[in-house]
Amino acid sequence: LFRPIPAERPDRLVGLFGVNRKTGRAGSMAYDDIRDFADQSRIFEGVATHAGVPLNLRTGSGGDLVWGEMVSENYFDVVRLRPVRGRFFPRDVQPGADPFVVLSYDGWVHRFARSDAVVGQTVRINGSPFTIIGVAPRGFRGMRKFGFWPDMWVPLGMRLVIDSTYPVSGRGSGPYDVVARLRDGWTLARTQTAVAAFAGRLADAFPGVDHDRGAVVVAARGGASNPTFSPPAVLVLGASLGEFAVITILLIVCANLGNLLLARGAARQHELAIRLSLGCSRARLVRQLLVEAAVLAAPGILLGGLALLGSDAIAKSQVPRLQFPVGFDVSPDAHVVLYTAAIGLLAIVCAGLAPALRASRPHLRSSLTTVIGERSGAESPRSRAGMRATLVVMQLAMSVVLLVGGGLFVRSLMNARGAELGFDPAQRVALSVNLGLDGYNEARGVAFIRDVLSRVRAMPSVAAASAGFPVPFDTYSRSVSLVIDGTAEAARRQPIGIEASTIEPQFFGTMGIGFRAGRDFDDGDSAGAPLRIIVNQAMARRFWPGRSAIGQQMRFDSITGPPVTVIGVVDDARVISMSAPVDPLAYVPLRQLYTGWMTIVAHTRGDPLGTLAAIRDAIAAADPALPAFGAETMSRSVDNALANEHVAATFAGFFGLAALIIAAVGLYGLVANVVAARTREIGVRVALGATPGRVISLVIGGAGRLAILGLAIGLAGALALGRVLGGLLVGLSPVDPLTFASVPVALAAVVFAASYIPARRATRIDPMHALRH
Repeated sequence: LFRPIPAERPDRLVGLFGVNRKTGRAGSMAYDDIRDFADQSRIFEGVATHAGVPLNLRTGSGGDLVWGEMVSENYFDVVRLRPVRGRFFPRDVQPGADPFVVLSYDGWVHRFARSDAVVGQTVRINGSPFTIIGVAPRGFRGMRKFGFWPDMWVPLGMRLVIDSTYPVSGRGSGPYDVVARLRDGWTLARTQTAVAAFAGRLADAFPGVDHDRGAVVVAARGGASNPTFSPPAVLVLGASLGEFAVITILLIVCANLGNLLLARGAARQHELAIRLSLGCSRARLVRQLLVEAAVLAAPGILLGGLALLGSDAIAKSQVPRLQFPVGFDVSPDAHVVLYTAAIGLLAIVCAGLAPALRASRPHLRSSLTTVIGERSGAESPRSRAGMRATLVVMQLAMSVVLLVGGGLFVRSLMNARGAELGFDPAQRVALSVNLGLDGYNEARGVAFIRDVLSRVRAMPSVAAASAGFPVPFDTYSRSVSLVIDGTAEAARRQPIGIEASTIEPQFFGTMGIGFRAGRDFDDGDSAGAPLRIIVNQAMARRFWPGRSAIGQQMRFDSITGPPVTVIGVVDDARVISMSAPVDPLAYVPLRQLYTGWMTIVAHTRGDPLGTLAAIRDAIAAADPALPAFGAETMSRSVDNALANEHVAATFAGFFGLAALIIAAVGLYGLVANVVAARTREIGVRVALGATPGRVISLVIGGAGRLAILGLAIGLAGALALGRVLGGLLVGLSPVDPLTFASVPVALAAVVFAASYIPARRATRIDPMHALRH
């Protein structure tokens, strides 16, 4: 979360985002507003733009989809990086005339085998030749804290070759992210004040598009993420909860080790008394006992250090498989190793110091006289067990807190999985193409999609097929601007941004989305025909409550834009989130609102993975040079949407169960030791007529009292934790009755199991043997 990028003074880097002052949502910016911040505001030392783009990297006879970024020519100057090979973009890049590309270190390693001859090499990107001029330093993967890792960077001047939809004009919301470097002496707070004031001046100067626009800066020492979609408070909360769980487990283990050392110290008090009586200093004795604790802990610390080597692989296994490669780096560095070593040493001191101090102060006379057979002054077993019982109560309380947290996250995941999707993901597959990467115009693009769909529909394993963009849970989004009569925006002659999906006929049937009213698109809804639109129920309820949406009209883009008529209403289908309310969504026909990015979707009869391979072959048959990507079953896409909930439930559940097991081991050790210490007492009870059931209830009852105390403390802590977790749970109260009722039952079962074995052993004590000794 806090790892800096390998740049000069990364603490001076910030991300700049536009903000809708009405909704508070942050987003990317338009080019002219960015240029004004760079040229007129005098707030920043430097301002650069970057925008993620898919690229068709031609390899041999076929194409390979890679992800890169279009950046302004000063991007690397603002970030202040040093290339490991070659150079970065020159300051005088000529628009459309300097086809340069800079590779990321990872892209250099994976795609060019770390070749020293890569600088000066020519590659074809989107059909045009580009010259590799440099390689970025290791560890730099763009300025996004969370998102895809670009394989390469190309100058913004080559946008017409890369993606012509990125304009170098316009205001308001736009496609560009911004990285800026603070002026010397300027703090983040001072910069934010100046940015807000300058954004206000832009709103006054351009009220038509910027009247509701503000701006915000966020620290970008390790990269910057949109504060709306990745709120810093939520990120820090997630990291803090993970650290809390790990430290709690460590404390439980330390309590177990402390209990073990207390038991060893009690058993060795005669030896320690003799050492002290022969002149050993107390400080030397404490050092010896701490060294013995370190010997016990050292193998565990060593194994933990070795486990660090696998931490990155474990974390990456939890990253969802999306249509673009998501970067996630938790590989250990020097900071992590030093931190872990320091925590290990601290754990030894915490777990060993109190037992060492206690053991180094034996009652010399009672201990020595016990050696020669006098027992009257010896410390009672109950006294020795007092501190150990306290440690067990603490372990049980902490395990209850983690169990409740794990239970809440597991229940939250179950709620998210049970949410109504609005479509049927079973036996559905998706595979994407980006026709713009291969120079398709609208006529060629529509013909290509028709050709591929005819091939797919002819497959025996396909029950139905269509195409759309975006499709549910493919992580992309698109919107249209509509002026809708009867709204406040229409009165101000302002359009409303509505999430949209461009689709082909039969899309709803293929996806299993039900119709509520009206009809589907057909071949008649083509270019030149009256514009048509289909809306979901959420949009119909919002704009035409109590009325039929069928036949309602609106306009695209502006009050004078072309009219469009609603011809159908379909069920609400979730497209991004399993927990958020379904937003208004509009469906438009591909032949009336063309996009070169389309996803082929198919309802399969047989093996979905086999059908995916056949669809890929159909695309290759239509155009061998066009890369297909994002091959996935819809069920897996839904699972990817639940990645956050799944990770939280997996790790929280693991930590909760681990804590309970470790605490059970500690309880077992305490009860077993107490039974051993009370052998004579139990022997007397048996000699006087105590039944095995009575002995078992005596032992388990003592453990039960500790469990009840630990449960009470733990539930109080869990209530406090629940308040923190409230915003992370899906459809669940942080004081969920089922979770809070299940934990005591689980704890009772574990406590019974941990104490029953020593209790059963106590019933086998021979009273004559116990009394004789």
